[in-house]
Amino acid sequence: MEHIKRDAGVIVKYKNQVLLCKRNDFGELPGVWSIPAGKLGINENPTSGAKREFLEETDIKITDDIELCGFINRTTRDGKKVKGLMYVFLWNVDEKKIPDLKNAKDGEEHTECGYFGLDNLPFEDKNDQLVKLVVNILKKS
Repeated sequence: MEHIKRDAGVIVKYKNQVLLCKRNDFGELPGVWSIPAGKLGINENPTSGAKREFLEETDIKITDDIELCGFINRTTRDGKKVKGLMYVFLWNVDEKKIPDLKNAKDGEEHTECGYFGLDNLPFEDKNDQLVKLVVNILKKS
């Protein structure tokens, strides 16, 4: 039986904006705006894995509860085969959390980060599952 890869990521929501990070040009999804996320260990709990990945990529520790807000199918580059699943969590914050890419363990995975609202989302593929999830979260603001 083929193993499905599991990822977990966190959408940070501050007022009517979400935190997005731009992937570097050398790794997976080069130059694409996304959320801090990464692979889960074989027996890792999705919630703790999402918090771990967020810390590793932003140098920000999540001590609050985060809620599961959706799932995203990960597909092959041609989009024809599902190769994994990403658990997406929502972290509502009262103040902006600013990633420290220089000091984060895996901060080099991103070139920049910023907060975006419905009027200035930097996504190119409006049909992407993450984009749709982010838009739905912002519409609930």
